[in-house]
Amino acid sequence: MFSQVPVLLHASAGADFSKTFYMKNDDYSPRNLEKCVISGAMAKHPKALNADLSTSTEPVWKIIPLNANITNPIGGSYSIGFDASTSMGLEEGKYFYNVVLLNIDGTREEVLSGVIFIDVAIASFT
Repeated sequence: MFSQVPVLLHASAGADFSKTFYMKNDDYSPRNLEKCVISGAMAKHPKALNADLSTSTEPVWKIIPLNANITNPIGGSYSIGFDASTSMGLEEGKYFYNVVLLNIDGTREEVLSGVIFIDVAIASFT
């Protein structure tokens, strides 16, 4: 399998966001993702806590789930993203994200990680 390289992404608060990625084997053939499950999340920083809900004995992490879907299992493609209603509440700045694949054998593999830069959209529909 290829080594993972952090991927920088850019999105606007209040807008839909989606990006498709392709997984390949070492020989550059598409990786078969049949019967695999993919999941993704992002946070302002890796140890972001929800201060309103956390206690000293029970931390509650402040993460934002990403819509993660395998779009072509045999072709090795998957997408990540979020809709405008999710991004509307995001603060401007950088968020760290990662995407994890649950393989058919039950092992978990981080397949993508990096930073998503969120900016405030200037255009609006009135």
